[in-house]
Amino acid sequence: MRKMVKYSVLVIGTFILFTMPLTVPYFKSSAHYSMFNPGWDGISRFAGLLYKEGKSPVPLLGPLDSYELSGGTLLIVGPDVDYTPGEIKAIKKFVGEGNTLFIADDFGTANEVLRGLNLPMGISEYPLRDFFYELDDRFLITVRITDPVLGRGVDKVITDDPSAVIVTRKGEVYTSGTAMINFHRRAYPMLAMTRYGKGRVIVLADPDILSNNLFDRNYPFLMNLVNYIPGPVYIDEGHHSDFNLYTQGTITIGRILPKGSAQKLLLLLGFIILAYEFGVFGYLGRPLSMAIERIIGKKGSLEEVALELAEENGWDKKDVLEMLKSLGD
Repeated sequence: MRKMVKYSVLVIGTFILFTMPLTVPYFKSSAHYSMFNPGWDGISRFAGLLYKEGKSPVPLLGPLDSYELSGGTLLIVGPDVDYTPGEIKAIKKFVGEGNTLFIADDFGTANEVLRGLNLPMGISEYPLRDFFYELDDRFLITVRITDPVLGRGVDKVITDDPSAVIVTRKGEVYTSGTAMINFHRRAYPMLAMTRYGKGRVIVLADPDILSNNLFDRNYPFLMNLVNYIPGPVYIDEGHHSDFNLYTQGTITIGRILPKGSAQKLLLLLGFIILAYEFGVFGYLGRPLSMAIERIIGKKGSLEEVALELAEENGWDKKDVLEMLKSLGD
């Protein structure tokens, strides 16, 4: 009866462990292009997609040169705070060692970083216009994706008042040939990539492509983009002038053990109980015990130890045994 109670407690305790609610922290911000902003102008859904795909988004709340970044991608989205020379140096080191810098910006301060890296590319300071758009002429449609990874399953990418990448080489995502910047009409790259040291720099000329507002429309492209960059993904939050964590707290998540998983767990517990009842763990323990004894040497009885000491020191064995017997009495 006592065994039945013990095993019942074991089963119940295991199920409680796997199904008890999980408490996790959460934060909110109203800053544009913040991973903590769940509003239309935040990128919380893109950050969630990064997490879902195993790319481990990590917010950087302070100066970039105050962190030791190793491996992965540095993501800069819509910055409007200047970068210091120390931060530019840290970015150079990070990318040069073989990592990825991903910049999504239109009229912000990301050009400071591109100039600091002496790259033959930049983001135009003028807005882009085209005849191909949805709703109104702010929501332009990119019509050509030359990179096979980014273009897989994607027929268009929707932008919101974008700019364009000015490059001396080819890009990976293009507007139509009727697009125009400052009265110059041609096909402009919206996304371009270039090598830097052992790493690479990716520039996207519209941060709104990553925003919650366009997340559903651009989901196939965003999924490809997530697979295009390595993790972990460090997200620069410190260069948003309006960054503020106005809500901090915890949220409780209820967990339900699926039927299939519950059956597997029951089978495993049953196997462990049967193995214990039939003494399998005891049989497994004997070889281990023998191996340990061979390593450290097997201890004899107290009398054997006393006789060995008497022989080593030249004592009378009979006297030693009598003294040992008197101690036992």
